[in-house]
Amino acid sequence: MKILITGSEGFVGQETIKNYIKRYEIEMCEFRDNGYDILRYDLMKGFDIRDIEQLLSVCQEFKPDRILHLAAIARFADADKDPKLAFETNVLGTKNVAKVCKELHIPLVYASTGSIYMPITEAPPITEEFEGKGNSVYGCTKYMGELYVKECTHIILRYAHLYGREKRMHGLIGGFLDRINRGLAPTLYGGKQSNDFTYVKDVARANILALEAPWDKWNQAYNIGTGEELSAEKAGEIVCEFAKYEGEVEIKEQRTVDPQRFVFDVSKAKVMLGFEAEYDFKRGLEDMWSTG
Repeated sequence: MKILITGSEGFVGQETIKNYIKRYEIEMCEFRDNGYDILRYDLMKGFDIRDIEQLLSVCQEFKPDRILHLAAIARFADADKDPKLAFETNVLGTKNVAKVCKELHIPLVYASTGSIYMPITEAPPITEEFEGKGNSVYGCTKYMGELYVKECTHIILRYAHLYGREKRMHGLIGGFLDRINRGLAPTLYGGKQSNDFTYVKDVARANILALEAPWDKWNQAYNIGTGEELSAEKAGEIVCEFAKYEGEVEIKEQRTVDPQRFVFDVSKAKVMLGFEAEYDFKRGLEDMWSTG
């Protein structure tokens, strides 16, 4: 199976390639010179999903069996800083990918986010039937991307809160570690709000399962998480334990974009895709520490 991966040099893309490369002959990614010898297709630097003619030409030449679309402005802060770029990438770029997939009959796996469920107006756990809209630049643009993806043969994966070694400098986990490493007290925004913290290796495996899925599992959205609800306060305590930090934690007001409770119902992904998280929060942190 030949797979084109957009955003292959990103956090999720690298993990997907690194851990599951033996399962496929993956010959193309978004940039060359990325350290993976098997990615032999020497695509020009500057490949941009906002350029539909280039995207179409690449797909016509390479003839992928599937496209895994990961490319995005994927941080809240980056999307807030440049909402125009977030719109062009997450919405118009995704529109281009979906249009090419439809024209060339290429099934598309799209990396979305639990942020599309914000603000949450029903009691969690969150199912795929919860209303989508988004209450941030990032969440809104990813939801609009979903609307275009639904125009072609697709699987939408809505990731919970991701963490892993390459994401150490942002998010609750990365934020705590960054400040601890700099000799500062970690900052906790709120603390009572909960989240579904999902390790990147589980997300990478979900990507592969989606790409492999039989046809009766397509044209669906799936929540990808652990189903483990953990308060931000408790998660921070566990991070401090791993970092052997015993100092104070600075408490600030909870951010308005954060829901009070966030935890996925992952039963649909388990039944339909055979996905079940292998890492709870502590085991994921243990693996993250052991790998660097």
